[in-house]
Amino acid sequence: MADTIIKENNTTNEVEISLDKYMKLIDQLDEQEDKIKEMQEEAKKARSQLAPPKRKFMDLFLDDNDINEKSIIGFISFTLMTVFGICDLVTAFAGKDLVISDTIYTSFVVVTLGAFGISEAGKAFGGK
Repeated sequence: MADTIIKENNTTNEVEISLDKYMKLIDQLDEQEDKIKEMQEEAKKARSQLAPPKRKFMDLFLDDNDINEKSIIGFISFTLMTVFGICDLVTAFAGKDLVISDTIYTSFVVVTLGAFGISEAGKAFGGK
């Protein structure tokens, strides 16, 4: 360091630094901090672009959504069929008879098979 002079006394150590060199270092530090801030902002933008879109309930009713409504209906119908089956087993173990209308249960079966069948047929013929 040509601009730095170290003087040693018996009582204190003193260092003299060139003001020009010190100001250049401060300017470089400021520039690097600005670059870091810009890079952080770019990273935030990239993360927001990569994140999946936030879904709303109303998106189900749009014509140009990417949600498969048939699969949702089929899953709900299958879940209700499963709930009926579990309730029937629980009441049978308790010694009581659970009366479920065959029409209602058959309707859930038809809706489930129809929803999943339509969904698969749509995929086979090039739909969603």
